[in-house]
Amino acid sequence: MKFISTLLFASLAIRSANAIYLPATDFGAGCLNFQDDGSWTQVPDFVTNGPALVVPESPFRFSNDTSFPDEAVWVKATGELAASDNDWTLDIFDTSSQNGGTHEAWYKSNDHGTFATTWHSTSANGNEHNTFQIVISEAIGGDMGEGNNVCFCYGDMQWGPGDVRIESSNNTDHTHIDFSGGTYESTADDNSLDHKTCCFHANKLKELGSSADFASLCHARATEAAGANGDPHFKTWQNEHFEYHGQCDLVLTKDADFANGLGIDVHIRTKLVRHWSYIRNAVIRIGNDILEIEGSALEFDSDTHYWINYESQGELTEFAGFPVTMFSQQGTKVTKNRIEIDLDSVYPGQKIVLSTYKEFVKVSFENANEESFGKTVGILGDFKTGKTLARDGVTELDDFTEVGHEWQVLPSDKHLFHEVSAPQFPERCIDPEDPRGDRRRLDGSSISEEEAEAACAQLEDKLDRKDCVYDILATQDLDMAGAY
Repeated sequence: MKFISTLLFASLAIRSANAIYLPATDFGAGCLNFQDDGSWTQVPDFVTNGPALVVPESPFRFSNDTSFPDEAVWVKATGELAASDNDWTLDIFDTSSQNGGTHEAWYKSNDHGTFATTWHSTSANGNEHNTFQIVISEAIGGDMGEGNNVCFCYGDMQWGPGDVRIESSNNTDHTHIDFSGGTYESTADDNSLDHKTCCFHANKLKELGSSADFASLCHARATEAAGANGDPHFKTWQNEHFEYHGQCDLVLTKDADFANGLGIDVHIRTKLVRHWSYIRNAVIRIGNDILEIEGSALEFDSDTHYWINYESQGELTEFAGFPVTMFSQQGTKVTKNRIEIDLDSVYPGQKIVLSTYKEFVKVSFENANEESFGKTVGILGDFKTGKTLARDGVTELDDFTEVGHEWQVLPSDKHLFHEVSAPQFPERCIDPEDPRGDRRRLDGSSISEEEAEAACAQLEDKLDRKDCVYDILATQDLDMAGAY
């Protein structure tokens, strides 16, 4: 299903003068990531031009029994895609019954037979926003899940209520589902669509019955592996990357209610080296257990250096009731070890991984979702929005030096490391003299940026590649690519 990159309007404007630009959003598997990279076309002002008509070169089939020659797709302001002959309608979150508000949309197609539209709707008070996306695909399955060809992808949902509908004029084709009200961000987790993905095959909706609960099609999205590593790079819950190069103990994340009230605290300890720093130690508390890990710069050191409840190299087969697996790379010049805490018994498919590469420590939260880490606070930011917030949970901090200072470990956070290391509050984090120093101008630099890029080329995530290059140029060590 290829879409002609033409909209049928009296006039076409890629961006209106007063456009409200969509935030970069990772909608997860089955959806298309939205970012301002030139690949998305903005639907012109709905108020001026009305719905947009996008014409595919071949019809999109919602049914194995029918096709719609010369089918065209209407993109409507209120979160709706519809066939040009109104034979079918996909309504992801209709707030047309609410007074006021504005709506903007962008669309995109790719060579894999996929078409996506992303909306940003703003409430009448101008302070609340919803972001969501519909993806339809000619192909079946893949990232959408087995047998699916449609995904409703919800980002940060701040206002409502709204209506979700999937309709057909031919009920033998597929059924009508109407899921109204309570679908915005709320305390009712079973009704909230916030940061969820709902995928299905439109032709098979009839199997659910006319009273089907749309929420049964939805699941909370797992994030990319948020965490911190290396020199130190922080990856928020929404996959945004930033750096803070001060030396101190930092609160990576914490939540008193984690795992049915066991609670979790994760702290890291950074060490300053000229104008950059690295994570030297990491410690995690769940319930009454405390586990700390440290790297090693010694060559051919295969030991994993850890403390379990302050005992060096103590027995470690479980942690706070969760199974633990240890991996150690033997007989190599470089130390590369890891400890995996399997959270599957409470949070299926999720792990916390503590790993080392030489003296560098990494902490990652694999397959984290809102159920497990949605209430956490710390330097990794707000789970739902990715915003780096102050301890008050409201103030947004855009200066990452301020973020680091804000999340320095305080006495109220408890000191978890097996030994004390300066600075400790009220002594503040030690910042480098030039935290933005150009690493390509290091004294005695022998590795070029091109060599660093070549060493990191195998990494799929472009932000990880950038971090990798950064580390190699800082350490002048091509082996640092192995830390990723």
